[in-house]
Amino acid sequence: MRTRVMVFLAVVAAGGAACAPSSALPIRVYLPGVTGLPAASFREIVVANFRDDAPSPGFGLGRELREFLVKEMSRSFDGTVSRVSVPWENAISLDDPAFWRRAAEGREGTVILAGAASLVGQIRKALNRKALPIDGPFKIAGRAFLEYSHYALAVDAVVISGTTGEPLFRKSFREEKDYIDLEKPYEFAFSELADRVRTRLFPVLLGTLTAEERTLLRR
Repeated sequence: MRTRVMVFLAVVAAGGAACAPSSALPIRVYLPGVTGLPAASFREIVVANFRDDAPSPGFGLGRELREFLVKEMSRSFDGTVSRVSVPWENAISLDDPAFWRRAAEGREGTVILAGAASLVGQIRKALNRKALPIDGPFKIAGRAFLEYSHYALAVDAVVISGTTGEPLFRKSFREEKDYIDLEKPYEFAFSELADRVRTRLFPVLLGTLTAEERTLLRR
């Protein structure tokens, strides 16, 4: 795949060199993801509800993250995508091979996607840059403060072998977002931040293509 990409770039470069004027041409190159597992090493992905390390009343992060990943993964993975429910309240560990072998029992060529997650929202304050005092920007007294919601989604994703129950690889993600609207619900922030996690996780897990911007110099 790398050879084909390099050939593609060489052809584009050759075409650009034939153009008389000197200019910069933006192009988009699609590169394969660097997977954490050998290609075609599994036929089914079983997604578990993630352990919620910062529970929020009225929002089940672990279950919502599982459903989001199952839905999106079903569009990108050619094999089977299924679910499993994990009773984390019983002190289940990600490093418990016996438990994960039982969770995948009867399934061949299976990996389990599990892990821990937290979604934390905070109300923060910042100086209002539009209300600068006339006598200087460093005078804080009398300046108005802005309040905004800050959300941080942390996901520790672990891929576990359904055959041995042992972790195959682990990757951590953290995405943050500020909202001026203080009434933004957890669900809204989760949807946006989880999608960012997806764009970073899927190339590693599934080897999906990633689009990268390049600039081609022409003469």
